[in-house]
Amino acid sequence: MFGSLDDDDEYGLDCSGNEEPGKVQLQNKLTGNLPEATTKRWSFRTIAVKTHAPKDPYEKYQHTLNQLLFGSKIEERDDDEEANIKKLSFEDPEVESDPLAQFPSGSIMRAEVFQNKTSVHLPSFEFMHRGHLFLQITNDYMQTAVNAFSILLKGNLQDVLRLPAGYVLKSAKTIAMMKIAKEKLAATWAVVKGNNLPIEISSIVLEMYRPLFKYLNGKEMARLNLSDEKILTFIGTHSDLDRHQVGVVASKYIRLNDRWMEPKYLNMMNNILCGVPMTFMRKVPESTFLQLTHQLFYHIRACDPLQRRFYLAMMTKTQALGKSYSWSARDVSRLGLLLTEVEGPDLAAVNPEAMSGITAQVMLEIPAATLKHITEMQLRYIEQKPLNILAKKLRIHQDQEEIINNGQCSMNLTVSLAVLILLTQVIK
Repeated sequence: MFGSLDDDDEYGLDCSGNEEPGKVQLQNKLTGNLPEATTKRWSFRTIAVKTHAPKDPYEKYQHTLNQLLFGSKIEERDDDEEANIKKLSFEDPEVESDPLAQFPSGSIMRAEVFQNKTSVHLPSFEFMHRGHLFLQITNDYMQTAVNAFSILLKGNLQDVLRLPAGYVLKSAKTIAMMKIAKEKLAATWAVVKGNNLPIEISSIVLEMYRPLFKYLNGKEMARLNLSDEKILTFIGTHSDLDRHQVGVVASKYIRLNDRWMEPKYLNMMNNILCGVPMTFMRKVPESTFLQLTHQLFYHIRACDPLQRRFYLAMMTKTQALGKSYSWSARDVSRLGLLLTEVEGPDLAAVNPEAMSGITAQVMLEIPAATLKHITEMQLRYIEQKPLNILAKKLRIHQDQEEIINNGQCSMNLTVSLAVLILLTQVIK
């Protein structure tokens, strides 16, 4: 490059006079044919220009592939400089301390777009490092859900315990639908609980955690704050608990509350009544059963048939509802799931108008053998949805009886043929 030593002469030409240089003089200066005095005014210097060389696409691809294979903290080595480690900043200190920390994502090295939206992919299981997986929540909710599914499916318990508690609560219903090990589903409670004690968990958190609550053991349920009426009602109205779980909770609640036999607390216990021994329930006054709410016996799904028959016997005493022929539609509705233990002749003796109290939920539980005793007059007062369930159950029951009868007929025919063959051989 050419430069000028004088600040007044920008182009290195002598233009100090009023007249401009001629064409010949300008050509001489450009070709180097200048007088000695003029030549001394020119000098040469180099101007440094910083240029950015484009990054090699292959190196960029190789770096992305190394991140996928070896985690998010892969070393970047430069041929001209010393090896340095690119450290990423995360809020979780556990990620910082794990050199193999990995955020599985199905969107890595994929660029498909459908209707201007990126596609969703399941991460490659063969590239996932079990025990070092973390979930990264992004604005792409669908891809985040698929990434979480991959961690629950292929990760171990340590990976499940590292899931965010808020995400587990919001996705509890979806997680409960997955066919994964129960140990992983039970581990989500440790994620939600965090460093808190079970007695500090609020009823709002439990309501969000309801789909996964059935995977807790009874001892952990008993550690909850049973003095809170909302938590007690939550456990009592949960339909997926077994008898062992409600039994442990009932044992703890009886020790906490000496007045548990009062109608107020019995109505809040609901399904927990299935965990109370019948020897204790026999001490409850008969008049107390009339003060129970009509929804209580719709929640006793953890009770075995013996317990249901006990409660039915208590409710059908003279001081309570009486015999079946004296029931009204309100009485039938109050019995709830206890109707599953009513015998066929007693069900046929119910007033036809009272049959309108049977709901679809109860009709699903009544055995088909008992439903066969319902009369035509009673069918007229049953609601449409329970009536459809009744017809379907009777049709299935009839088909099963025909199959059994046909099998018995064919067996009898086979036996008769065998006897006939034996008799023929004896005669010969």
